[in-house]
Amino acid sequence: MQKHIRENGNVIYGDLEQFDKIKITFIGKNNILFLTPKCRLKNSSICFGGDNALVFLGDSTTLLNITLHSNCLFYGGNNNYYNPAGPRTFLISERKNIIIGNNCLYSHTIWFRNADPHLIYDSDTNKRINLTKSIYIGDHVWFGQEIGVTKGVFVASGSIIGAKSMLTKNCLSNTVNAGNPIREIKNNIFWLNECVHNWDANKTKIYDKVDSDQFKYTYNQNEFLSPKAIEDKLDSLNTAQEKLEFIYDAIYCNKNKNRFAYFKDMPYDIPLPKYEEKFKLLKFEEVKQEPPIPQPTPQEQIKVLQDKIKELEASNQKALKIKNHLSYKLGEALIRANKNWYKGGYIKFIFEVMRINKEHKNSNHT
Repeated sequence: MQKHIRENGNVIYGDLEQFDKIKITFIGKNNILFLTPKCRLKNSSICFGGDNALVFLGDSTTLLNITLHSNCLFYGGNNNYYNPAGPRTFLISERKNIIIGNNCLYSHTIWFRNADPHLIYDSDTNKRINLTKSIYIGDHVWFGQEIGVTKGVFVASGSIIGAKSMLTKNCLSNTVNAGNPIREIKNNIFWLNECVHNWDANKTKIYDKVDSDQFKYTYNQNEFLSPKAIEDKLDSLNTAQEKLEFIYDAIYCNKNKNRFAYFKDMPYDIPLPKYEEKFKLLKFEEVKQEPPIPQPTPQEQIKVLQDKIKELEASNQKALKIKNHLSYKLGEALIRANKNWYKGGYIKFIFEVMRINKEHKNSNHT
């Protein structure tokens, strides 16, 4: 994998040829964009608005608009579908994170914000009451169109979020949730990725009943990746590089089906499962960015223009002097005579030579 070294300690891991209509902006320093080998990034923008932030994009064709600030993190998992009909925007603030799992389906016009971002206080205590919080989305979650996702929510694996919902609280596995504010409207369900748009009657009949437990989730305390435990670990790390290695090892390499499965009253604040340190085994080819060509200052540009004007004026004066030479004038007269010889050009040439000679002598006396 390539490791592209940019200015101010910013780094891009991955194949930059997989970009299509992409804008990546580094405003600060020591930020990291990590693209897995199967990531295809297109029609997207990523803006690192501060320092020491991390964006990790997994094995998906990704269409996202992400803005994150200092010490923030965005993780997008594998095999996610992003409807190209409209945007998904992520704004991440105040040292917090947004983490989304694998095999999710995202319709269009969806926004995620983990901060308000202006400050609200309790009038009695003068204590701030709208703290910024991270957002966690599990695996195989279906988001309908025009959804807002607010700070502090955890959407567990296998759930559905209905169109035009405002996500303000946690959603459990294998549930349907909708509304503003959101509420659970059905449980004990599962959903499949197949799309019914062009089905005929026979295809509809085939899927009338399916024999599958693939997307029925089960809480397993030994596998559960507690958002609380992930958050505590990320808070303990100081650099984007440290966070990258942790995310790669503990989340990207974790293939457990029930890692983000959660149901009511199950243990939540539990330690992370053990994981292997696999990031250190990766090999990278460092590619250093060519230093930018220094641009001249306005004063330097003016000086160059002034020099060119002087050079042009000197050239014009030299040309004028040459044209005033007697030999130059006689040569021009001879050329005209040759062109018009059939009209008596040579007879006219004798008289023109006499005129030129007389004018030349008079100009030299003045």
